[in-house]
Amino acid sequence: MAGQPALKYYPDNIKAAPGSMVQFQFWAGNHTVTQSDFDHPCTPISQVNSSVAGIWSSFMPVAAGAAKKEIPVFTVMINDTKPIWIFCSQGKHCSNGMSMVINEK
Repeated sequence: MAGQPALKYYPDNIKAAPGSMVQFQFWAGNHTVTQSDFDHPCTPISQVNSSVAGIWSSFMPVAAGAAKKEIPVFTVMINDTKPIWIFCSQGKHCSNGMSMVINEK
């Protein structure tokens, strides 16, 4: 969002009904959408529980998209009301606060 710090998801806590789509739009820097869990907020969930693939957008290069007048986007389908913990796995973005939750209980 214009005028906001780049190391944050806006909003950082949302409710989304099953069947809806949550879209991430990247406006500055290179970021990811990476799923974690509550107890390991900056670790991909697949490293904590190998039976869960989790969500990972890959790196979303904003500068490359801007050159084509495109905004990188990544969309997540919401299947149920269980919490989905998300963070940016680029560098120290997560430890600097770039994390969020969908359907926090």
